[in-house]
Amino acid sequence: MNPELNGYWGTTTSTIDWCEENYVVSGYAAEFMNTISNAIFVILAVKLLSSSIRNKHGGIFVIVSIGILLIGIGSWLFHMTLRYEYQLLDELPMVYFTWIPFAYLLAVEVENKSRRILIYAIVLALMIFFTVTYLCFWDNPLLQQVVFGSLATFIIFRTITLTNKYVTDQSYRNFMFRLFFFAMFEIISGFVAWNIDTLLCSRWIQARRCIGLPLGLLLEWHAWWHVLTGLGVYHFVIFTQCLNMWYNKKQDLYEVRGFFGTAIPFDIVLKKGLQKKTA
Repeated sequence: MNPELNGYWGTTTSTIDWCEENYVVSGYAAEFMNTISNAIFVILAVKLLSSSIRNKHGGIFVIVSIGILLIGIGSWLFHMTLRYEYQLLDELPMVYFTWIPFAYLLAVEVENKSRRILIYAIVLALMIFFTVTYLCFWDNPLLQQVVFGSLATFIIFRTITLTNKYVTDQSYRNFMFRLFFFAMFEIISGFVAWNIDTLLCSRWIQARRCIGLPLGLLLEWHAWWHVLTGLGVYHFVIFTQCLNMWYNKKQDLYEVRGFFGTAIPFDIVLKKGLQKKTA
């Protein structure tokens, strides 16, 4: 279907047009499955935000939760419209709200206030430099992907180092690393889905046309990238909340709650009776 003739949002202006065929399901959503799959980010971000405030996990987790929420909204708008302005609303928050925990982890063990401020200032300057470069000189999405991937890689290895240093209970450390590898499995599975969608696009289009609607929608692999990375990021944040309570020596105040009674961690909560007592 030709989006210029049939799509509510008109001509595609984004620099990326993913494998999902445009305006097949709805005239109001260019990529229907790629759009609605972002609901996972919105739902889990609201859950994280509520839990971070209620259980006093700290301002960094409030910021991260808001960042995930904005990424979900930006990605929803981008895939719904395929407009360049909304592409930026998807891509830039991904980098910005990865840069914030990057800066936090760089400075977390620095006791000197002036040095911490210097670290934050340098990171802010780099973020501004990236933004100007991306908007004015090189709008290739590869730049955004490389910067985002580099920041995420640092965050992963930095949290592993801090876990080995501050989580002194071996059994709890083992639990944390099981959670960590579970989150990485989800994210890597999403990355595989993203590449399947990108590298074998023409074959998936043929397969979806052969199967037809609605079952063909299950072969929209970029949508699975959203779902799997949303879950993976959520579980990684839970992992870092565990690390945060050990770093602040508050591990005795919290407990882990599983997803509907299962062994899959879903929340890190203050123990009963401590919600109002803990500052």
